[in-house]
Amino acid sequence: MKLAHAITGLAQAVLDLAQQQTRTGTAMSDVAREQRITNLIVRAQISTDPQEKARLMGEATRRMDQPCRRSPHDPL
Repeated sequence: MKLAHAITGLAQAVLDLAQQQTRTGTAMSDVAREQRITNLIVRAQISTDPQEKARLMGEATRRMDQPCRRSPHDPL
């Protein structure tokens, strides 16, 4: 009886860990996306070429408007 209870607890802990890793992976991809957008905006602010500035801001805008992938566990 104790062994079955311990195995059940271990299985639940492994399941919880897997779910946490999925959430962490999604969060990390969201952070990377936001960093790329921020990088484009900063580069646009630094650029002295008006065409390059417009191109960078356009790319940042497009990336911001794209839907982002969210974990099915996280509420909208």
